[in-house]
Amino acid sequence: MKHLRLLSLGMLGIALVWTRPVAAQARSPKPLLMAAHNVTAEAAGRDNKAVANPGDVIRYALVFKNTTAGAVKNVELVDPLPKGMVYLVGSAGADRPVRVEYSIDGGKSYTARPVVQAVADGQKVEQAAPREMYTHVRWTVLGSLAPGAQVTAELEAQVSGQVNGASGEAK
Repeated sequence: MKHLRLLSLGMLGIALVWTRPVAAQARSPKPLLMAAHNVTAEAAGRDNKAVANPGDVIRYALVFKNTTAGAVKNVELVDPLPKGMVYLVGSAGADRPVRVEYSIDGGKSYTARPVVQAVADGQKVEQAAPREMYTHVRWTVLGSLAPGAQVTAELEAQVSGQVNGASGEAK
């Protein structure tokens, strides 16, 4: 068994990129509110401690709310996958139109379908990257979000079967 400390703020390192302020906000933009939570952690109890075993699936939900007076564009939610978790391919989605992209290089680059080089019959070929290589998921909101509007992005990850040390606790 492994104890995971599931934080109410979800996975650490969640980043929000807001590249172009609206004209009304150009001089002093109000802070944008972003809240993220782990659905499983909330169900596990107030102290956000839960027991997860290799193979268990955990659903993460990130919520972004526009608290400004104007519409915002170019909203990105970036979520790194914690060590010991493996992304479930196809599980990322949102309640608004978004473009979902993935990184296999620690968040340096993103693509809709990560690929790796392999050798088949003596030839170099590209093939889909295995899910264990995924390091980050990024959602880009299409269009703009009106004042007060929010977007919820979700993904599922599986506790890996890799263990660390003699205690048998998963990393």
